[in-house]
Amino acid sequence: MFCKFLFPRQNFSSLYPKRNFHIDYLQDIQIISNDYCSSLKHIYESFSTHKIKISDIQTMKLNRTNNDQKLILKLTFEKTDTPRFNRLYSELQNEHGQVLTNQNSKIPVVPWYPRNENDLKSLGLLMIVDEENNQDHPQFTDQQYRIRREDIAKISQQHIFGQTIPNIDYTEQEEATWKKIYQVLREKGKSLLSQRYLKNLQKIENALGFKYKIPQLSEIDAYLQAETGFRIKATHGILSQREFLNALAHRVFCCTQYIRHHQYPEYSPEPDLIHEILGHVPLFADKEIADLSQEIGILSSGAEQKDIKRLGTLYWSTLEFGACKENGQIKGYGAGIASSTGELDNFPIANYEKFDPFIHADRQYPTQIVQPTYLYSEDFDEVIQELIMFGKSLQKPFGLYYDFIEKELKATKIIKTHLQNP
Repeated sequence: MFCKFLFPRQNFSSLYPKRNFHIDYLQDIQIISNDYCSSLKHIYESFSTHKIKISDIQTMKLNRTNNDQKLILKLTFEKTDTPRFNRLYSELQNEHGQVLTNQNSKIPVVPWYPRNENDLKSLGLLMIVDEENNQDHPQFTDQQYRIRREDIAKISQQHIFGQTIPNIDYTEQEEATWKKIYQVLREKGKSLLSQRYLKNLQKIENALGFKYKIPQLSEIDAYLQAETGFRIKATHGILSQREFLNALAHRVFCCTQYIRHHQYPEYSPEPDLIHEILGHVPLFADKEIADLSQEIGILSSGAEQKDIKRLGTLYWSTLEFGACKENGQIKGYGAGIASSTGELDNFPIANYEKFDPFIHADRQYPTQIVQPTYLYSEDFDEVIQELIMFGKSLQKPFGLYYDFIEKELKATKIIKTHLQNP
């Protein structure tokens, strides 16, 4: 399965051009290969060796990083006898990452996922999730707070992706809550959080000055787009794992606009603006971590529910509560650590375990207490590579890549989708 996301260098209109569908004597084959010297020559030689005539060639050069380039090569050729084709197919499979043909008449049916910008407009509307949290917390029992929270949530819910995010007129009490907890978290995190997180946070502070005031999501959206191409979709509250992860495939972060209760600013039983901005935004402003986030999102798109749960657990273990080594010391980088005084106090005395997605994807984790164990990696590239390996183990009947020119998730074969409960 090919599930690694890639950056296109030129437009590639279609994996299966329509002009070939009605020509019975032609057949398509699509090859996803490493881009190396003479890679195209070797593919052509395979066809020549098996005496199969090529009638049309289309290529797209892709890359995720400068050191890891890929090609999508789509060839149309004249149909030949089955044994000869099978020998060619077997040879190509042995030498290249993914080989697909239009021979199979069975079209896979997979859970719906947003494929393009228009589909992203439905985030938060197709799937509604009941919020199950600590109902005794004043964030749920204070009726005045609930009214204010719902007012802000309604504004966020009305935001249509692609349009300007509406600003919120925050109250003096909300501004005071932000300043109070921001200063505490900033001070505690200096010695415990990774330098790349802290450097990104410092850059954002310098650009937007948000350690002095609550920033507007429209400001954050513009900043992230300039840094890594990530964008913001304002949302009213907790989404399903499927929706949240699917959005990451498009480099879109679903973000709330309300702030936690002023009485207990150290803790919030549900994601709020402090968690989103102080925790997640510095990560999405980092090119490598933005890539990691999108990698998980692409793996989630079209995945069955059991795999959505496993990917959600891996997201929790990395982007929410992950750690990595820096100069021989384990430092936190996850959003849940950076935005919680309880997690920061717990981090130095907790247990640590080496991250392995094949082991930890099926682990249970606590959601209402501090994490008893944090999972660490040697560096972020290791996390990305391990997730790619894990993705190949998922039983998805198709592959996906993200076309940055057309801003669309493209499948490596024809599929059908169906709506799925969260």
